[in-house]
Amino acid sequence: MEKFIDQIIKNLSANGFPEKKVSLPTEKMYEVADNKGLSLNKVLEELREKKMIDSEIGPEKIVFTMQKFENQQDMYAKAQEMMSQMSPEELQKMQEMVQNMSPEQREQMMEQAKKMGMI
Repeated sequence: MEKFIDQIIKNLSANGFPEKKVSLPTEKMYEVADNKGLSLNKVLEELREKKMIDSEIGPEKIVFTMQKFENQQDMYAKAQEMMSQMSPEELQKMQEMVQNMSPEQREQMMEQAKKMGMI
């Protein structure tokens, strides 16, 4: 499932996500998930719970957006909830990723978070 989720995120990013809402064809998404032996509904749930990416399924397309939070407290609570569900290996991987970023990459990440209303 992780590879499929990563591919979805890559496709979304290639089309301007998270700055823009991005849609993918509903029928094709169900078809690809089914060919991989996955439930698209479970994949979308995983995107919402672990990646903070919401989706709205329509007859023609699925529209993806970043989750919006009423306030910073809600955002921090969601981040803590997500981190508590991560394995020690996943937490270590995330920590290493941030540590290996250049100062410019960290600045870009902070700017992106600001644009998304996360800080």
